[in-house]
Amino acid sequence: MDNLETTINQISPEKAITQLSKKQQAVLKASLSLFAKVGYDRTSTYEIAKLAGVSEGTVFSQFKTKNQLLHAILEPFIGEILPMAASDFINQLQTTSLPHFEDFLNYIVHDRMSFVMSHRSEFKIFVQEMGRNPQLLIMLTERLNTLINRRLSEMLRFYQDKGELITWDPMRISRYIVSVILGYLLPNTLMSDEPLVIEQQTRECVEFLMRGLSA
Repeated sequence: MDNLETTINQISPEKAITQLSKKQQAVLKASLSLFAKVGYDRTSTYEIAKLAGVSEGTVFSQFKTKNQLLHAILEPFIGEILPMAASDFINQLQTTSLPHFEDFLNYIVHDRMSFVMSHRSEFKIFVQEMGRNPQLLIMLTERLNTLINRRLSEMLRFYQDKGELITWDPMRISRYIVSVILGYLLPNTLMSDEPLVIEQQTRECVEFLMRGLSA
């Protein structure tokens, strides 16, 4: 199963990619590939049709505009997959034995890097489109804040109470952790075709964060 199938199938059975026609599947997969490779603005419907093996008229008959194609890719990713993955991630954190702050950092850095690498194309398109449409970031931030702020803050206070984590506001700490992870993910996703060496990058992130956040 490829990443687009995973993205759509995780949402709900009625939206599964197997419920789409073969031509719709081909057009969506071609769009995902081209938008990620050359960007939305530089992708033509002719190129989408050529890669999908359909006529350009078929592209417009399945999705009325190129913008509809973009939304068909991004809406499930932002509206369903990312919030669902964030909620599942927090649940896993709360049920995994992570007695020390360093254990916590190793877990979240490795897990989030792995998640982005498994949805690399969608993530790249999302980052590219944020420059054109800042509302995307606002929408995602609002969805995620309601899901994780309180629960993540409780976990960070656990390590503060143990004397392992500096006693700053938990959301300030969260922003630093996210910023460091994105500092590795963004250049790799936008400027390289090579996947991250996740084990190595995790060690580097955790080493840096431990030096800055340890009590």
